[in-house]
Amino acid sequence: MIAYDVTCTNGHTFEGWFADNASFEDQKSRKLIDCPYCGTTRVERIPSTFAIGNRQKARAESADMMPHIDTITQLRRYIEKNFEDVGEKFADEAVKIHYGETDKRNIRGTTTQEEERRLKEEGVAFVKIPIIRYDS
Repeated sequence: MIAYDVTCTNGHTFEGWFADNASFEDQKSRKLIDCPYCGTTRVERIPSTFAIGNRQKARAESADMMPHIDTITQLRRYIEKNFEDVGEKFADEAVKIHYGETDKRNIRGTTTQEEERRLKEEGVAFVKIPIIRYDS
């Protein structure tokens, strides 16, 4: 995985993790990368700042990250095991559940920005959690 610094057209900067540059470009072209501050999908990679340190310090920092990576992996596994994947039909299914048209259950899937706005306007509670896909 590669961490890239990303900026949106509104000047917000955030970090994204990608398998490689091709993965970043693919997700960008499909408008899957959105700014966590304003939601726009008009984003670009920017040069990253970096620190030069000795190998011992780098190893120690890497070891410090392991508990976080383990937690993220556990969360991903829990969601995959306990939430039904409804894919691109997430917004429609969430609205049906909200209004009692279908049984209440845990679901996961994808939405567009427009669908997210609609869910918020309807008062449908949802949480947006980026899930790292391990493609390679």
